[in-house]
Amino acid sequence: MLIDAHHHFWRYDAHEYAWIGEDMGGLRRDFLPSDLEGLARAAGVAGVVSVQARESLEETDFLLGLGEECGLVRGVVGWVPLADPGVGEMLGRREERK
Repeated sequence: MLIDAHHHFWRYDAHEYAWIGEDMGGLRRDFLPSDLEGLARAAGVAGVVSVQARESLEETDFLLGLGEECGLVRGVVGWVPLADPGVGEMLGRREERK
C-alpha cells in the first residue's frame, strides 16, 4: 500500500494563510480531498497523511473532520499549544475523534 506521508489540505483565506505570497498564485486556492482523489488513485496512492499548514486548533479540527469524511485521509499531523496548561484536555478531545 502506497501512502503519501505529507499532504496539505486547506480552504484558502488570504488572512489565515498569509505565508502564501502574491508570487505563489498556484497555492492561492482551496485544496481539498476532491482535488486529490483522482490523481492519487491514478498514481496508486491509497491514502495520505494530512499535515497542518498553520498553527491553529481550528485547522487541526478541520483536518480531523476531513479524516472522518474521506477514506483517503489515513492520518493527521495537527497542532496543539503544548505549553498551554489545558493541553491534556485539548488532546483528549481530539483523541476521542479517532
